[in-house]
Amino acid sequence: MTSPGDQVYLGSMLSQLHFWGVVSDLDTPAMMSASMECSGTEGAITLDALVGPQGVPGEPSPIVDMQWQDAAIDEVGDLPTNLLDNEIDRGKAWWIGNEVYIWAGEDWMVRQMGTPGPPGPIPNITPSVELVEGTDPTRIVTSGTALNPGWLLQINKESIRGPEGDGTAIRNSADYDNSVAPSTGQAITWNGSAYAPGDFNLLTPRMYSVPESSFTSFSAVTTRQQICAFQIPPQPFDWKPMIFGHLRVIGVELDADPLIIGCEVRIGNPSAGTLVGRGFGNISTWTTIIPHFSTAQSAYDAVTPENGTAFVPAYHSGSEGTVYASVFNDGAGGAYNFNSANAQLSILVVPVSDFQIEQGS
Repeated sequence: MTSPGDQVYLGSMLSQLHFWGVVSDLDTPAMMSASMECSGTEGAITLDALVGPQGVPGEPSPIVDMQWQDAAIDEVGDLPTNLLDNEIDRGKAWWIGNEVYIWAGEDWMVRQMGTPGPPGPIPNITPSVELVEGTDPTRIVTSGTALNPGWLLQINKESIRGPEGDGTAIRNSADYDNSVAPSTGQAITWNGSAYAPGDFNLLTPRMYSVPESSFTSFSAVTTRQQICAFQIPPQPFDWKPMIFGHLRVIGVELDADPLIIGCEVRIGNPSAGTLVGRGFGNISTWTTIIPHFSTAQSAYDAVTPENGTAFVPAYHSGSEGTVYASVFNDGAGGAYNFNSANAQLSILVVPVSDFQIEQGS
């Protein structure tokens, strides 16, 4: 609640004031009063201009070394505390608010600097970058107005290009086996322990033939007789065999079907290894061997790319990759006569993935 005579705040405005002094007689000065007129942002104040006699000259004002670069000092508590009383530090000044703090050597002097003006306009800068050729240094090309300037940063390509590094030869890498020189057409392959030159078609099937010289003729009374053992060289990949062949066996068996004489092919062991081929024939014809993986005791055995049947690991050792062919009779024993003439096996080594085997096993 207000009463007559109370001062009520109505608002604020920023204006530029012009002061006018009325010269009067020093013996009869006017009263200490002033009048002010204001229109928009312009105002005028009129008052007596009192001029007295000249006083005693004062001491020269020291030169102030304004520290404009310390923009981060905007509070009194930010002023430095390590200034000394010497010619280098005396006179250093910082403008904080509307006051200037001047180092006098032992303490600070504070001087009023007036009321801060209104903030100026903020320019709307449009930057852009251009890569240029030649030897000219990087520069900024300005355009536009003070409120809407354009800054084109022209960067010399040579000034941003780093020094050329040393080339690194693949054959000098720590995990590269450089003991064997590469041949034309070879690529870098993993040999199980390091990278080394190898054939580009490393994982293509490979074919091996077993000649008749690898077969051993015999005549005997038995139910199983090994006639061939052929070792497949270690391969740089996991694989499974596909076997075809033919041979001729004559004889008599002591069972209900005395004319049937067969052959079986196993891998890893002549009798306990995995069955990979079988041939059924008789004493009057040739026995033809084809891929065959099941028996009467394991009727569900079969080969897929993902299972472990007939699987041979890469870089196998021992008898893991040895193929054995045997004259075989499912029934009772018989009298057999085998001649190795024209006997033959063809073995196709088919690559498989050990990842697929692990996932599908």
